[in-house]
Amino acid sequence: MDQHFTPEMTVDEAFRLHAGARRVFARFHLGGCSNCAISESHTIGAISEDYGIPLSMLLENLNALFDQQTLAVGARVRIPDEIRTRIPQLANVPEVGEITGAEGGAYTADFGEVRLQGLAEDFIAVQAEAAAS
Repeated sequence: MDQHFTPEMTVDEAFRLHAGARRVFARFHLGGCSNCAISESHTIGAISEDYGIPLSMLLENLNALFDQQTLAVGARVRIPDEIRTRIPQLANVPEVGEITGAEGGAYTADFGEVRLQGLAEDFIAVQAEAAAS
């Protein structure tokens, strides 16, 4: 596997490499509270050692971010039902939106006058013929 994240990489570099790195660290309960705070100058290797998380496991989860689906600018997408139902403000947002920006694993999608940002997993790609109906 061609690793994109390395033990020597700092948290800040990881955040800049892929927006999903924050979610991976959060899954390991890193960075969310004062007891598990991580410094952006901490290296991935040091985090592994300091918090007792196997380095191979941490790197595998981080590098898996690059195996996820990608969305192209102009792609038609919709918001997953589980997200739409948890956020009442999304009730009146159009069903289908369009990806208008992509950078570092993060996407911007416009749903009418509402602009949302997220990872590819936060949107469901809509097939062209389904979007037309």
